[in-house]
Amino acid sequence: MQNADYHRHYAVSKSGLDQIAKSPLHYWARYLDPNRVWPEPTPAMRLGTALHTHVLELDQWDNQIAVAPGDINRRTKEGREQWAAFEADAKRKTVITADDAEVVMAMGRSIMRHPAAALLLGMAGEAETTHMWTEPTTGLQCKCRPDWITEDGGIVVDLKTTEDASPREFRRSIAKWRYHVQAGWYMAGIEAAYGKRPSGFIFIAVEKKPPFAVGVYAADEQMIERGYETAMRDLQTLAECKASGRWPAYSDRIEPISLPAWMTGEATTQTTEIEMY
Repeated sequence: MQNADYHRHYAVSKSGLDQIAKSPLHYWARYLDPNRVWPEPTPAMRLGTALHTHVLELDQWDNQIAVAPGDINRRTKEGREQWAAFEADAKRKTVITADDAEVVMAMGRSIMRHPAAALLLGMAGEAETTHMWTEPTTGLQCKCRPDWITEDGGIVVDLKTTEDASPREFRRSIAKWRYHVQAGWYMAGIEAAYGKRPSGFIFIAVEKKPPFAVGVYAADEQMIERGYETAMRDLQTLAECKASGRWPAYSDRIEPISLPAWMTGEATTQTTEIEMY
């Protein structure tokens, strides 16, 4: 299944769980509104797609990625014709700038210089495989698409771009972007689809600016279990909304609100941040 077809398939993905966690209305607007418009990928998303292709599917680079020429003057007739020719060739491809292409190459070199990352990606495996299953308690069809999975299905590898790949800051990214939900969802999904649970879920985090530092982190069992519990809570909410036809936003009532903890001097911990999800 091509990546675009995967994203358009109606089965529930981790991205869908993120939307339902924000509010059922956000899920409905993104996936069910008959007048919805598929959002254009952001520059950060384009960079991430290009990195995945470069590191995991290099043989697909020319088919999937188009690097925009930087020397075309589109104010001239000749330049407009050259740009039109580029756009025609780049149709259905991810377009990135020449500067971003250089960044992608630098990130890729940094990943392959990291001993653990190089070892993982050097194992026999496959990129961007689609896995689907029916979750028994809700009856909803679900999906996941690991960045990389070893040939024996034992290890799932997820490639992340980040501003800071240090352990402290990547923990914050886990909490902010619900990467623990992804780990739990993928582990359960692959087990449901194939009857065999992977032995590990590993993040390769690479920074988007020099020196393009890399961190490789194995999700522990607590993270995976908490992520799965959160995913199932979100999925149950989705099932209830589908059954009732109601897609509420935040609250229909006037709710009290206070200053965030960091403004009131109350101590917060990373554990608390993760438990919020």
